[in-house]
Amino acid sequence: MQGIELDQSDHLSASLLHWHGHGSYFPLLPFLLHNSLSRLLHNFTDKEIKKEQSTISFSPTQPAQASPHWKHPPARRRQPSPYPPPTRPNSRTICLRLGQVDQVVASSVEAVEEIIKRHDLKFADRPRDLTFSRILLYDGNGAGMAPYGGYWKQMRKIYAMELLNSRRVKSFASIREDVVRKLTAEIANKAFSRTPVINLSEMTMSMINANVIRIAFGDKCKQQADFLHLVKEAISHFSSFTVADMYPSLKFLDTLTGLKSKLEGVRAKLDKVFDEIIAQRQAALDEQAEEDLIIDVLLKLKDEGKQEFPITYTNIKATVMEIFVAGTETSSSVIDWVMSELIKNPKAMEKVQKEMREAMQGKTKLEESDIPKFSYLNLVIKETLRLHPPGPLLFPRECRETCEVMGYRVPAGARLLINAFALSRDEKYWGSDAESFKPERFEGISVDFKGFNFEFLPFGAGRRICPGMTFGMSSVEVALAHLLFHFDWQLPQGMTIEDLDMMEISGMSATRRSPLLVLPKLIIPLP
Repeated sequence: MQGIELDQSDHLSASLLHWHGHGSYFPLLPFLLHNSLSRLLHNFTDKEIKKEQSTISFSPTQPAQASPHWKHPPARRRQPSPYPPPTRPNSRTICLRLGQVDQVVASSVEAVEEIIKRHDLKFADRPRDLTFSRILLYDGNGAGMAPYGGYWKQMRKIYAMELLNSRRVKSFASIREDVVRKLTAEIANKAFSRTPVINLSEMTMSMINANVIRIAFGDKCKQQADFLHLVKEAISHFSSFTVADMYPSLKFLDTLTGLKSKLEGVRAKLDKVFDEIIAQRQAALDEQAEEDLIIDVLLKLKDEGKQEFPITYTNIKATVMEIFVAGTETSSSVIDWVMSELIKNPKAMEKVQKEMREAMQGKTKLEESDIPKFSYLNLVIKETLRLHPPGPLLFPRECRETCEVMGYRVPAGARLLINAFALSRDEKYWGSDAESFKPERFEGISVDFKGFNFEFLPFGAGRRICPGMTFGMSSVEVALAHLLFHFDWQLPQGMTIEDLDMMEISGMSATRRSPLLVLPKLIIPLP
């Protein structure tokens, strides 16, 4: 940056960079390019920007560039922050103009509570022009990205009644247990090999993928390798900077950079694989050989034709893609962080394993029905979700009509980001040790992650709460129970817990910067 003079807007962007370099919704690049684009395109957009900027009211005592909530980098929570904690009630609600788009970021419990309790319907929409969802999530034709309205209500009902309700999630138990047993068998084999160090991050990701692919398409899907490769490629583009997302009037620039054609290329490959899978499953349905898979349920709903908004192949593709994009990397990341925190905190590791092994009373076969006995494991998972929410910034909502939040006038069309990372580290609610891993803090309190405690929203709240929360957490719990029950865990020779990298990187979720390499030791024999 030598030789570049920063104006006021540059200082604002610089303050945002410190946080967004590690976040999950905005990558670093948009903020580096924002001011350069603003200058280059000033004459093109100046009148529109000046007109629309006047619609947002800023608190006169809280200039935007002083908002401390941007300055808590989730990748550096072990290091002391050079920034003072926020002290004023409005100091963690901020209104910004990023490019041509109004953004409202809520980082205080009070602001989020007001939004969800008083204005949830007004903020129930999703941005309709985000490049990633438009191309790779099939124009928002699933429940997650669909605009608020009749179609969205129909799709949420399908999720709740047909796809991922508690009864359906329980019916997947045999699949979950099977893929986890294959994982533990593979780990046990490595534990007795000459090279016993394993990449647990990679292995748990493979296990989660195997679980979701079997639930969605069955275990005989010939295209599963191709499909998972394309899902991985799609997720890798989630944080890609697109000019159109910040400068909608300049979307043609994404064509010039080649990004649009790259995303459309992934979409074309996805369509081809999807069409093959759908044809196979449709043939199975015609022969009455359905397996109650997710895609079978959606195809039957399409064939019945009883929905107010007819189900199409595009709707089916969008729904399945949402389940994979939102439910694979995020679930694997939670497992990764639980194991990382337990290895980093040996006393907690000893406590959770002792509870589990005593509760099993000498049995070696752990089943899903045993998990409710493991109360401390539940506390460990909650504490990990608090410190490492899968999405530090929840996926953006869009304001449907002008309203006032915490003294700010928010215009229709503004995007809302809820800073789940800041909420779950607010010392007002979590105490002076909010940065520490302490599962006991959840003991004897009713705070949960189901959207009713606004200081703890890893899966969101209100109308846009994650519809696959129960589905995802069931896989996380089963995997962790088996990993912790059967094995003891150590770092590779020569490493101490101080050497364990706890840094995060951006993506679909806040994943570990480096894979978790560990040394397993089989303690409880596998059945």
